[in-house]
Amino acid sequence: MQAGFLNILKPPGMTSHDVVYRVRRFFPKGTKVGHLGTLDPPAAGVLPIAVGFATRLISHLPDEKKAYLAEIHFGWRSDTLDAAGVVEAGGPVPQELDLAPHLLPFQGTILQRPPQVSALRQDGQRSYDRARRGERFELPARPAIYHGVQLVRQTRDTATLRVACGPGTYIRSLARDLGESLGCGAILRFLLRLQSGAFHLPDAIRLEEISPQQLLPWHWPWRGQSARHLEHWPPPNQVEGWQGLAFHAKGAALYRDGVKIWAREGVAGGTSA
Repeated sequence: MQAGFLNILKPPGMTSHDVVYRVRRFFPKGTKVGHLGTLDPPAAGVLPIAVGFATRLISHLPDEKKAYLAEIHFGWRSDTLDAAGVVEAGGPVPQELDLAPHLLPFQGTILQRPPQVSALRQDGQRSYDRARRGERFELPARPAIYHGVQLVRQTRDTATLRVACGPGTYIRSLARDLGESLGCGAILRFLLRLQSGAFHLPDAIRLEEISPQQLLPWHWPWRGQSARHLEHWPPPNQVEGWQGLAFHAKGAALYRDGVKIWAREGVAGGTSA
């Protein structure tokens, strides 16, 4: 059974599920395929895809740092917080648009309201379903992690930002909050994901290049970490102080804080037995 990861360059205009559907066509019927972190349809860039038993590792991946290049348009508001929604005029853009002090709050862990048009659940329903039905509601603020927000380019009414952040952080919310801080409103006009954990844009492949031969090994996200040798199989439930992968001739196991969180017999060194 083939298993591993694909680093896909998602084009704008496709949903993340569309990409998963395209990938499934290249593998035997019944092969599990899943994506790591949704990219909105208008966005482009890195969309990691897990194949086979690698889908079981999605929630256990290390270092989920993400990086984006975001173009923000000031003086507008949108129900989706981006150019894909119903866009209306905001307030006048300040004549002297000094963004530096307005970017300072986006550091570390902050509380931020997610977009209503998102996959988050509220009262057992997807938020985007409620928004599309025209319901009035507010999502509560939740922690968002910003490692850094840098100004790359600025015009009279736009700014291109490079954003490094943690999982669950919405760049559309950043655009909205930045626009409200300036008093004129703002929407996200374009988004390019540069990095998602161990997957980077320069190494991403186009949809036309998808093939089983492009699969990265199932242990790719841990390639920079040392591994531990297991003396016995099945692997023990606890290995004091160990973080990461542990291998045995019969298989592999993954530990977090010394506790086994995943194990599979018949895999070693990235190949199935």
